[in-house]
Parts: sequence; C-alpha cells; structure tokens
Amino acid sequence: MRLLPGVHLVGSGWLGFGLSDRDDSHVFLVHDGDDAVLVDAGCGLASERIAQHIDDAGVPGGTVSRILLTHAHPDHAAGASSLAELLGAQVLAAPVTADILRRGDEDAAGLTVARAAGLYPPPVRLQAGEVHEIDDGDIVRVGGIELRIIATPGHAAGHLCFAAQLGGRTVLFSGDLVFSRGRVAVLGTPDTDLRQLATSLRRVAALRPDVLLPGHGTPVLDDAFAHLDAAVAALDRQQLPPPLLP
Repeated sequence: MRLLPGVHLVGSGWLGFGLSDRDDSHVFLVHDGDDAVLVDAGCGLASERIAQHIDDAGVPGGTVSRILLTHAHPDHAAGASSLAELLGAQVLAAPVTADILRRGDEDAAGLTVARAAGLYPPPVRLQAGEVHEIDDGDIVRVGGIELRIIATPGHAAGHLCFAAQLGGRTVLFSGDLVFSRGRVAVLGTPDTDLRQLATSLRRVAALRPDVLLPGHGTPVLDDAFAHLDAAVAALDRQQLPPPLLP
C-alpha cells in the first residue's frame, strides 16, 4: 500500500489494514534508489507475506539493508530476526531494545505476560539475534533520505521515533508513542513512564509534522501537527490524551 513517494505500508494487523498477521504492528517500507529500510517488523508469523509485499511494491527484498525498530514489544519486534534472515538485513534499535533482543528476553519484551493473558498465540516467540545500536540524534541514510532518530520513552523503555523530510514535508514514524487524533497507548507495564510519555509527546509535537505514520491505526497524510496538538492540549489540562482503544 503506497502512502507517499518512497513510503509503502507492507505489514499491518487487526488494529490497521489486515495486510499480514493480525498481531502485527504497521510495518513501513522506506526506499530511495537502490536502498531501502523497514520501520518495525511485526510479530514474526507473517514475515514471508511482508517480504512479498516488499516485492509487490517494486522493491526487491535484497534492497532492504536495515530494519529499524521503534521498541521491543512483540507486535513490533518479534519478527525482526526472521525478516532480517529473509531479507539479508541488519536490525537496528535503541540500546535498551537491542539488549532485550540480543538475549531474546521475552519477559523484558512483555511477551511472557501478554501471551499468558491470551494476547498473543503460542507461536509468537522472541528469537535472539544480532542487533546494532542507534540512539537519539543519529541519522540513518536511505539513498537521499535522512531518517533522524528521536528518543521518545514513555510507552516503553528505549522507544524511538524516526523523522524525515520527504517532498518538502516532515514525516514522523511514531511507533506506539502517539496515534491519529492524538491518542496514546498506556499499557501499565513496568517500563511505562507517564512523565517521560508527556515529555516525548511535547518533543515530537514541536517538530510540527505534516505526516504521522503511527504503529497502529490510521496514518495521517496531512496536517498531522493538529493531531499532536490535541495530545499536548490534553497534557496542558493535566489529563492523559485519549486511549488508542476505548
């Protein structure tokens, strides 16, 4: 699904467009010239389908050099190892996330508790693998596109957003930090931090993005800053923004 020049949605679950496994986050393909990256990796049960969607977008799988992870939660990261193997790509993540994935630590990723609660089926596993570290202020270049790394903890420890200039517009890949209409996902897990969440929301709102590409739900293809302003307005009232799910 083409969203913008150089950006396709190649994976999405039941909180989105049903392109891959129901437990997948959105998986975005960013490409320019003979280089491409993915933002997030899904849960690992539909990695071959995601690879096929990459080919369908006209981007050969071998073109994907890196997989950038927003955070370690299984709907975003459990598919990293299988996708990296399929595509011959490196996995990049914040130091906290990289440590979790190198150890395959399902407890730290929140998978053990979530699977026991029936939120993920038994086949979803966090496979240990090689992960390279990226951190706040780093730049990942994809052809002529620069993706700027922004540390945005709160929803999860080590959460990252990615910002780029595409066609003169600011595009924000927001993971699970913020969604359309300024909504948020507060899970109450040990690494949830509401103070950090508020700081991170204000930080990305200051970017005044034109496009918001979140980890779930509806992408916002214009005037995305208004959606972030709605989240900040709630914070200014000393309230949490509305939840992603009722």
